[in-house]
Amino acid sequence: MVTDAVPTTSGPVVGTEQAAVRAFKGIPFAIARRFARATPPRAWIEPRECTDYGAYAPQPGHLDHADETACLSLNIWTPAGADRPLPVLVFIHGGAFVTGGGADYDGAFLAKHGPAVIVTINYRLGPLGFLQLHRHGLGEANNLAMSDALAALDWVHANIANFGGDPDAITLSGQSAGASMVIALATLPQAKGKFIRALALSAPGRNIMSADHADEVAARVLAELELADEPGAIASVPLPKLFAAVERVGRRLADETESGTVFGPVLDGTVIPREPRDVFADGTLRDIPLWLGSCRDEMVMFLKSTPPAAMIRTTERQVRAALGDAGWERLLAYYRATARTEEDPYEALLSDAFWHRPMADLARLHAAAGGAVWLSRFDHRPALEPFLSQGPTHGADNACLWAHLPNFIDRPILKRKGGPMTPADIDVAARFQASLLRFVTSGAPDVAEAWPRFELAQEPLAIFGQPFHIVPLNEGVRSRLWAELSAGINDKKKMREAG
Repeated sequence: MVTDAVPTTSGPVVGTEQAAVRAFKGIPFAIARRFARATPPRAWIEPRECTDYGAYAPQPGHLDHADETACLSLNIWTPAGADRPLPVLVFIHGGAFVTGGGADYDGAFLAKHGPAVIVTINYRLGPLGFLQLHRHGLGEANNLAMSDALAALDWVHANIANFGGDPDAITLSGQSAGASMVIALATLPQAKGKFIRALALSAPGRNIMSADHADEVAARVLAELELADEPGAIASVPLPKLFAAVERVGRRLADETESGTVFGPVLDGTVIPREPRDVFADGTLRDIPLWLGSCRDEMVMFLKSTPPAAMIRTTERQVRAALGDAGWERLLAYYRATARTEEDPYEALLSDAFWHRPMADLARLHAAAGGAVWLSRFDHRPALEPFLSQGPTHGADNACLWAHLPNFIDRPILKRKGGPMTPADIDVAARFQASLLRFVTSGAPDVAEAWPRFELAQEPLAIFGQPFHIVPLNEGVRSRLWAELSAGINDKKKMREAG
């Protein structure tokens, strides 16, 4: 059934209604020329039909379905007939900053069971969203994807009341690359007052990229395209050629630079003026409740990719650089000695180094500054590939979060099919979804007795598995060894500085 028209700042839109949930898909919140900042879309007068997802952002595997000027759209699911303004969840998808889109996340089930208003967005990906060209004569081309996300947040804040949402009760959320963007967005002055809570699932260890490294990436891409002397010509390079050049550069960066990272939010001094962790540490965000989550076996998916993902090599290099080769070998020996049945000690070490420990460090910063923060780990293996064969690896929590119980949903952009859930899947997913909706509604994912907030004295870690339970974060010899090795490095650093 088609809905009545809903007014927006650009013009009226109509969607569809099914099972007491209204869906509005593909609403344009901005338009953009290549390597230029997004601007508001051209206004319309007649009701615009928003019943199908908008164009994908250009990305590998979907360049033929993409529209780089009109990919900036969002999707809204809202319960029909709500008698009060509902809390709002704005979700920023992941995909290593190069793939994905809002069409992979159907929010109807969460909207109905909240009740809440669910919003998913598209933003520019890969070189179109993250290639920093302002030092090469293209003045506007910095942090464009971040600016896209800010434009979407502005649109939601200005319009969501017309869809039954409360603009003063917006939770900013994201997974993987989207979680990195959430952590950075949350700290920006431009976002202040436009959200009240934040959720980051599986944020990579390094949430921000230096301007110098971003400049090196751009220089390498221009050189690969033989445009070092004519950088402006990149604006007309065909998309397949541009993305192929980026892929080649990325493979080399993994071996030749310390971080190996190609794209991500950049500390450019303009869009992102400060290191996000410093903003959390100084208490600027102490009034923002924060939930940080990860999956137990994050790195399995990346180890099993062909070839193994670049972050595998770069993470090992970074740990060796920080702790020394002897420290690395000592860590790996302890992981081998304490490995669970079927656990890969190498993977577990890398998961801790790249995912779990940085998330815990951010939780400590927020807690120390007086902020409310909750920390979780997803230990359940969904009965859905790739998790069925790889365990609770990267994205396992996200698959359960967006499930329409009793089924996993299809992911058209990722080209992953859904399917029926097991009783264990349903049990864990229901708990995870209930925690999310409670967080969106109240600012806490559970009652304090069941899931205490993260405090420096106790540091509780919630485990989503069967059963749901709480464990001390720093339990076991692995954590103690990390602390010992890190303390040794810090002591040596202080001695050098004092000498």
